[in-house]
Amino acid sequence: MKRYTLKAEIRADKGHKVRRDNLVPAVLYGPKVEPIHLGLPEADVNQFIQRGTANMLIDLTAGNKQYTVMLKDLQRHRVKGDVLHMDFYAVDLEHKLTTAVPVHLIGEALGVKEGGIVQQQTREVEVRCLPTEIPQGFEVDISALAIGDSRTVADLTIEGDFEILTPETEVIVSVLAPRLETEDEVETEETEEGQAEVPETETEAE
Repeated sequence: MKRYTLKAEIRADKGHKVRRDNLVPAVLYGPKVEPIHLGLPEADVNQFIQRGTANMLIDLTAGNKQYTVMLKDLQRHRVKGDVLHMDFYAVDLEHKLTTAVPVHLIGEALGVKEGGIVQQQTREVEVRCLPTEIPQGFEVDISALAIGDSRTVADLTIEGDFEILTPETEVIVSVLAPRLETEDEVETEETEEGQAEVPETETEAE
């Protein structure tokens, strides 16, 4: 599995003061690591956001120590989109963990050409494995799906040493028939059209 490298400063201060130094506040923690407050250069963080992938292992240097971590949480500014804070989780490479892996749809469903609508119900599935065995994502080819067809977790291709915890029967994606108007909606539309077509009646002056 590809790894990413980041270097952080250990900071006693945090929040606004860290950001004034052009550093992104962060915290590192784990089963065997007491929480450590960090600051990472904004440029390095932005580069990581562009190149990194979900569940990527990171070799994080903090002070004179190196940790193998995963990005656990990331907070952004609601308007600007700037990264405000990051949480890093120190993993134990010898112990399995549970994490969510994204599911991506590829191809264009056959049913779409017939007027159907693709609906993705499941965007992540849970897996359990060693940190080095975490899949970066699952791809589901929907090209052959006609209206009424679906794919479940059981249809995922498993390549690697991991266990999927999400139930096999859970639907990932389905192709729905186009929405049909109900009789009430049709009657309402006809009534509104009929009302719109009635000309105003002028009252003759006596």
